[in-house]
Amino acid sequence: MDEPLYFQSDAFRLFGVLHLPAAGSQAPPESRVTHHASRLGLVFCAPFAEEQKQAYRVFVEMARRLEALGLPSLRFDYRGTGDSQGPFTDFSLAGALRDIAAAAAFLRERAGVQRIGLIGLRLGASLALLSAECGVRNAESGANAADGSQVTRHASRVRPLGCLVLWQPIVDGALFYKLNIRRMLVRQMMTHGKATGERDTGSAATIDLDGFLASRAMCEEVKALRIADCRLPIADCPSTLVVQFAPSLEPSAELKPLIERLGPAAQFRPFVFEPFWDRLGYVDCSAPIEATVAWLSELAAAPA
Repeated sequence: MDEPLYFQSDAFRLFGVLHLPAAGSQAPPESRVTHHASRLGLVFCAPFAEEQKQAYRVFVEMARRLEALGLPSLRFDYRGTGDSQGPFTDFSLAGALRDIAAAAAFLRERAGVQRIGLIGLRLGASLALLSAECGVRNAESGANAADGSQVTRHASRVRPLGCLVLWQPIVDGALFYKLNIRRMLVRQMMTHGKATGERDTGSAATIDLDGFLASRAMCEEVKALRIADCRLPIADCPSTLVVQFAPSLEPSAELKPLIERLGPAAQFRPFVFEPFWDRLGYVDCSAPIEATVAWLSELAAAPA
């Protein structure tokens, strides 16, 4: 059952879609997660800007597959994005982490689950990993993170997580930002015959990221992001699935340090696959979806 709804995060009303398994409408008994299914619920962490639009259908398909197997999930829009409250200038990494924490708490209450897992794509995967770090820091230091970065300090409410699914996470935020600027310049060349660079927004505090009016403070957050340097202790890392989309089955130079940092808790699953988040039109992602759902189903069926 897909239930559109709103829930609160700080002063923002966030839009989400709750997927709760309905009795009598699940998959055949042999393919369901039954006895331990209620122990795990999944929160989807969306990617950034244009990539969020391209990933929308993929998240819908995965959420419905999880629902058919008895696993509840929540898809939602961060503050300032999609159908959630606020202009895009309200979006920040610190705020997004608070929104993930609010989404996890909401799903825990509505679905009655004992554990929460995060499924993230691109920047959403990076935020999911930062949320796991925040959860450990919260468990160790109570209401406040002791000495974290600006991003992690603002997300100290996140509770320890049951699992992580990281689809092609952004490891180097500065490179990701540079690629977004480059993509904007290419589109300017195609549209106007020349690259004009940053467009005037009427405010020194904002930048036009190819149609998305972003705060410069958020851009600085993105450029400072380096998740391979996260301070999540290996011993505290939840079960993690790292999914790579690349021309090769070998870990990319970008992902290899992250996989090594995560240690034995991480399982690496590569796909020779095009970057669907950067493509126009529908891309069939059934293979990575099924691999992810199978991993989550096995995890949910195991005793806690």
